[in-house]
Amino acid sequence: MPTYLFYPRRADGVSLTFIANAAQNDLEALQLAVDVAAAHDCVGVFVWEPATAADGKDRFVGEVERRGAQVLHRPMPERGASAPV
Repeated sequence: MPTYLFYPRRADGVSLTFIANAAQNDLEALQLAVDVAAAHDCVGVFVWEPATAADGKDRFVGEVERRGAQVLHRPMPERGASAPV
């Protein structure tokens, strides 16, 4: 089962910590991000899969935003899935 990295972010777009957790696939990882957002009372959560290939690059899975959270930072578009929660 792959490990994903969850980065809770503040309204200014800054993430001060990350959480590593296993998930079956990207969809399950994004569903776990909903729980992370609620537990950390943040505006959203970025989800990444650590590098497993020889190129050494992490893969951006997507972002989950909490409904009603005031977002001061907008991430770059077209970099993965995004789902409001």
